[in-house]
Amino acid sequence: MIQSPMTTCRDNICRFILICAAAAWLAGCQTNWDNITTSIKDDVSDLPCNLWQDSKNLVTSRENQIVLLTAGAASGAVRCAYDDDVADHFEETKTFGRDFSIAAGAVPITELSITGLAYLNSLATDDEQGYQVWRSMIEAQALNGMLTQSLKWIAQDDCPNGEYYAWPSGHTSVAVTFATVLNEFYGPLVGLPLYGLAGFTAWERMENEEHWASDIIFGAAIGYTVGKTVASRYKPEIFGMDLVPYVDPYNGATGIALMKQF
Repeated sequence: MIQSPMTTCRDNICRFILICAAAAWLAGCQTNWDNITTSIKDDVSDLPCNLWQDSKNLVTSRENQIVLLTAGAASGAVRCAYDDDVADHFEETKTFGRDFSIAAGAVPITELSITGLAYLNSLATDDEQGYQVWRSMIEAQALNGMLTQSLKWIAQDDCPNGEYYAWPSGHTSVAVTFATVLNEFYGPLVGLPLYGLAGFTAWERMENEEHWASDIIFGAAIGYTVGKTVASRYKPEIFGMDLVPYVDPYNGATGIALMKQF
């Protein structure tokens, strides 16, 4: 498959960001490499069992079933009635410029790079809370990748630009997974801006004719359900209640609250 100049430029930017971040981490961290490698080996060893458990939780959760079935129905309806019209709109009208497209398209790759570096940094600095967050992020992105790529292979759908494997959108599912996991751990002050970035990514995929609108819908649903399912296994609880960030709307005071959903 021949890559467009925009895709090549985007990939080079992502590689540059990853190399710079890795170099900064290596230069700034003095750590016990034996402990890090041991933890990584343990996590890799545990990953298959964790992914199996997360997969079961994903399909047995009533909330996930509702989200995925609703998104599947919406994706099918949009495919039949609106996909061509949306694609024609984006073919005729470019809302943002090339620089925006490169930046938005690079968001998921940058987020995956951040995930790996943050995971290593949590091990290097003995940050237990950060370790739980980024370990769950790795597991969520692994499960998201397996599910998304499997559905792409099954669907064998064409993109608006003629390339293969359109449904569902992998870029969108990665970005939404990233936002959902951090929203679960840190609350909407962190999650909402990241959901906004995911929205920009989805828009870019349609504007550059990489995906249909129906691909975006189900990709977002996968990212949300996977991120929420995996993060829920690692979130701390007290007497069955979640610990969540809290901001007083009147005086701006911050703290931690207990939350229970019924």
